[in-house]
Amino acid sequence: MPGRLKAAVYVQDPSTREELILLPGECPEPELAALVTNPDAWEVPPYCEVEAKPIAVGEPDPTAKKIAPEQAEQEEADSGTKKPQTRRPRSAGS
Repeated sequence: MPGRLKAAVYVQDPSTREELILLPGECPEPELAALVTNPDAWEVPPYCEVEAKPIAVGEPDPTAKKIAPEQAEQEEADSGTKKPQTRRPRSAGS
């Protein structure tokens, strides 16, 4: 049942015998989708609208906010001067 996954699934690639993790929201290739035997792992209705490009582990997130080096230094300097708020003890009142 090819479509979009709603749960993470572990499968073994038939050609490389490598263990793969198919993540929720992915639309696996038909060869890998055939290995997912649990019907509860699939979204209903079973279709994929727009396939998102997978992001490899360790690559920077392309949608992340980019900060200029001067701005990053300023943010670090600002964050170091703030004091955490102190807690006051509770009174043992009525």
